[in-house]
Amino acid sequence: MDTADDLAYYLAEWYLPEMTATSVDQMVAKLDAAAVAVSTEGTPVRLVITLSVPTDEVLYGVFGAPSPDIVSQTCLRAGIPFQRISGDVGARIQPSPAPEVADSAPV
Repeated sequence: MDTADDLAYYLAEWYLPEMTATSVDQMVAKLDAAAVAVSTEGTPVRLVITLSVPTDEVLYGVFGAPSPDIVSQTCLRAGIPFQRISGDVGARIQPSPAPEVADSAPV
C-alpha cells in the first residue's frame, strides 16, 4: 500500500475533559509527528483531519492507514492512545459555492 488510494480511513476518538485550543494543538502536533515517523519506517499513515468539540469534551481524528492497528501504533507512539476507533469512515466535504458573477455586459 504505497499510495493514498490504497488507504482505508479510521475515526479515532479521545475524550478530553479539560480540552483547550492549546492542548488540541499539542495533540495534533504529536499525532502528525508520529504519523511521519511511522510512514518513514515504511508503513503509510497520515492524520487527515481533526475535529474538536469542546462542549462534548471530545476530539476526533480521521487517519488514512492500511489497518486500524497502524492507527493504534501511531497514536501510541504519539503518547495519545485513543478511547475508541471506528473503521470504514467516509467523509463528504462540500466545496464553497462559487460566488455568482454578475453579467458585465451593459443592459
